Amino acid sequence: MIFLALSEKLFNKIKDILEAHKIKYKLIEDGENLLKLAKKEKPELIILEKDIPLLDGFATTLLLKSDKDTQDIPIVAICKSNFKEEEIKAKDSGCDEIINCPIDEEKFWEKIEKYLKKK
Repeated sequence: MIFLALSEKLFNKIKDILEAHKIKYKLIEDGENLLKLAKKEKPELIILEKDIPLLDGFATTLLLKSDKDTQDIPIVAICKSNFKEEEIKAKDSGCDEIINCPIDEEKFWEKIEKYLKKK
């Protein structure tokens, strides 16, 4: 199971890729719920973006990576801007991988597939 914390536009793009590969996912509406559900359900992977409600994606990542119960869950950040600062913040918060927009379907799948094969 993959958790997604994304805007509707990004979700629709990624949903199609995941469904094509028969990957189960759950859309999480905000950072606070993502924290709670990640601790409870332990997803294989979390894909998020910075701009999610209540607790932004980077703050959520920092909290997940500093908790012994969730620190090993891989997190992939999708950066909508091409500013290096956003990538640096994503890495500093603990994201395992960064994907830039626009999303290339083949490269996206290559990057997330390696996290799904670990289990």
